[in-house]
Amino acid sequence: MPRQLLSIILVLTSVSTLYSQRDVPFSTEEYFGGGIGYTPSFLLLDMAASFPFNLLGSDETGTDLLGSSGLGFTDEDIASLGDFLIVHGAEGFGNVSGNWRVGAYVGLGSKGVARVDTTTDLRVDLKVALMTGSASVEYVIPLFSNLEIAAGSLFGISRAIIQFAKKDVEPSWEGQFTFTDIDVDNYSVALSGTFFSFQPYVAIKLQFLDRAGLRMSAGYNVGTLPENGWTLNDFGKIQAPSASSFNAPAVRVMLYLGI
Repeated sequence: MPRQLLSIILVLTSVSTLYSQRDVPFSTEEYFGGGIGYTPSFLLLDMAASFPFNLLGSDETGTDLLGSSGLGFTDEDIASLGDFLIVHGAEGFGNVSGNWRVGAYVGLGSKGVARVDTTTDLRVDLKVALMTGSASVEYVIPLFSNLEIAAGSLFGISRAIIQFAKKDVEPSWEGQFTFTDIDVDNYSVALSGTFFSFQPYVAIKLQFLDRAGLRMSAGYNVGTLPENGWTLNDFGKIQAPSASSFNAPAVRVMLYLGI
């Protein structure tokens, strides 16, 4: 009987020790630290709706930038940009007081389409990009010693960019700086606009090593570039009679290093 009792006590002690180390919520008074890491953000964004390609013309008009007399892109070319944008970025976070945490996120995502006119041997490019820089505030709820959930929001400034160009397939350096006349076969144009954006989200953080872990968040990105908010070549406003919406579901995945 004493031997059986001793065995039971040893088993219960072992289980209690392991459970207390890994499965019991820890005190938030000791919950301080932070991390930084690579964070791609996946936006379910309708490219053709967010970027005002319809204002740049179409094949039917024949005279506008996207028409047959301009860059000559078709609706199929625009549709090939898809409804999905990956924003590559970096994120950092740190606990400041109790369960409150602050952080920052910066990222850039782009997509493009190109074609070559075999008759004139000219290359035509169209590229869209979305840049963002945001701060974050969230409330953390520790579940176990290596697992937590958090609810918060990103808020900051985003910049949308549309670039299109027509050029030689292999342009020369000297030829790009000849300004005696305008070469209609070699030019580039950029449209850009800046707007406020925010993204409420829910995040899960799993720490699988002492100083490394995985953090995943799901939220909804909100941001609208108002009408006439686009700038031409960074020099002045250009008329755009409709607003551009960048509202989209968003998922971020962060592999972080820290404490």
